[in-house]
Amino acid sequence: MEPIKVPLDIEDPTLIPAYASPGAAGMDVRAAVSLVILPGQTVLVPTGVKVAIPEGYELQVRPRSGLSLKTNLRVSNAPGTIDSDYRDEIKIIMTNRASLLDWPSLVQNDPDLAKTLGAEGRVCTLAEYFTARGIDLPEYTPGVQTPVFLDEDGYPLGTIRIEKGDRIAQIVLSKVVTASWEQVDDVTSIGINRGGGFGSTGKS
Repeated sequence: MEPIKVPLDIEDPTLIPAYASPGAAGMDVRAAVSLVILPGQTVLVPTGVKVAIPEGYELQVRPRSGLSLKTNLRVSNAPGTIDSDYRDEIKIIMTNRASLLDWPSLVQNDPDLAKTLGAEGRVCTLAEYFTARGIDLPEYTPGVQTPVFLDEDGYPLGTIRIEKGDRIAQIVLSKVVTASWEQVDDVTSIGINRGGGFGSTGKS
């Protein structure tokens, strides 16, 4: 099958999306800048890529399985959709699903991490962490005295650092079928009616 040609506008050729193997369905996309994503933070990660998708197609943005397995980094709206009439830079909406309060459980699962924490960082309270960032928490806020571990750069444990050129997601070119609504009096008699949903456990 001949590949579909998609016009691409990009300044840095090293950021061109590419298939990792001959049988790959998705092309890896890379970060165009280096950035830090704090626990709980959602950011737009630029890719440096602009495309003109042929009419009748879309690009679907999907997570990379390795990142989802080994880190808390997620594509927030997966699968995201890039429409054929979009011409601006492709940016990936990504969320760091770690919590500021994760570090005790991480230490418990990795005892060697405790030595690293003591040598390279410090512990502050949740209230101190937010105050340092110009956010004042009311005194009655639950958990304000909860300890938060900060690394040598002042970032909390669970922070994710993305370097320029890192593979952050994958995009899949997919054909789009356009729907046309046909209003009827009753849809339950059309085709097969399985009789509901929302409640099946999926276990049997």
